[in-house]
Amino acid sequence: MLLRYLVLFGGIVLMITGCNSLISQQFGTHQLRTVAIADAVANGLGDADFIELESAVIGEALIVGPALRSTDKDYVLRPILSPAQASAWSAGETISVNLVGWTETADPDCLQAPGCLPESGTPIRGLLSEPTWRKNPVEDWPGQRVSLSPETIYIQLNEKPMAWYWNLALFLGGLLLAIVPESIRHRKTAHSTSV
Repeated sequence: MLLRYLVLFGGIVLMITGCNSLISQQFGTHQLRTVAIADAVANGLGDADFIELESAVIGEALIVGPALRSTDKDYVLRPILSPAQASAWSAGETISVNLVGWTETADPDCLQAPGCLPESGTPIRGLLSEPTWRKNPVEDWPGQRVSLSPETIYIQLNEKPMAWYWNLALFLGGLLLAIVPESIRHRKTAHSTSV
């Protein structure tokens, strides 16, 4: 009985997740939004989940969130700057930042400054997503002449929302998981009462 309810609950959760993501992808926050870096620094990113920043620069400062297990990857976190902030940092000033980009890497060359900076002109695009707190050493930023604002926004660089067909598969899989066991149970109960 308990197993039946757990399977039903799991199916409903998968259905809701798949349906929500499909709707968000077609009509809402999972669509790519392009935002000027000046607007993002001044006003934040609103309810967007998938963004591209215009005129933004990936900062040279970096901190590393070390891997927690041997099968894990390191996180490399870098500030995302306006051209004025990048110039100020290059001139030796401490800058205040509200956008931080992060990636996962297993490449040891990316863990030391200057690291694996993207080529100039590469679009800065990704999903709004905070790194796990255990791999986000915020206390290391002052040593990089970076001060994080209280409303820091984290962007997982070069990530995209899950493709629509996977969301549809989640929805249909959840539907099957919720309906099939219940229909089998209903048939067994109907058969046993008719005999």
